[in-house]
Amino acid sequence: MKAFTPVREWLNGRNTQLNQRQLLLIRQYTRLRSVKAKTILMQQDHPVQQFYFLNSGIVRLFRMQEGNDHTLGLISSHDFLAAPQLVLSGEISTCGLETLTDADLLVWDAAAIDTIKRLVPEVYNIELALMARMLNWVQQNHIELICFPAEKRYQLLMEQQPELFLHIPLKYIASYLGIHTDSLSRIRKAGASEGSRSRPRE
Repeated sequence: MKAFTPVREWLNGRNTQLNQRQLLLIRQYTRLRSVKAKTILMQQDHPVQQFYFLNSGIVRLFRMQEGNDHTLGLISSHDFLAAPQLVLSGEISTCGLETLTDADLLVWDAAAIDTIKRLVPEVYNIELALMARMLNWVQQNHIELICFPAEKRYQLLMEQQPELFLHIPLKYIASYLGIHTDSLSRIRKAGASEGSRSRPRE
């Protein structure tokens, strides 16, 4: 299953190794799903029912609060979405997951996760890697939001996820940065002007 290759690369990048037999067992309980943009993968204030790996596309983590839509995260690289512990416990989600582009996903429900954990106990190492990844993500986002000005956060996003600016509406990027779309437009124009001034003359 070529669609499973990004998962193997994710694991290898975090020094988490599974042998061929273990990988084959996991694949047996893995479902492929292709969805259109604007598909809700996880509903806020509802039990978490599925665990995902994003093979392609862009997904946002968001929360609706008092009628306002807040984008909390933008995922555009090969990465896991949600957490297996939340699926198994039927935890009520405090946020939602929505595709912003067409997306290809690997999917596991509670029954699949439970079976995989019984047959391949080594997946506990994957759970540890996931927890470390999530803690690092939360910490980094908190540092950037509290310590960095909007211009710096914009620059970091441009460097780390330039594809966002090509494929999704800027309102989601502005929401993620915690600024108004007008402020984002000013930052982008200032960046473009600065770039043209620093470009060497022919």
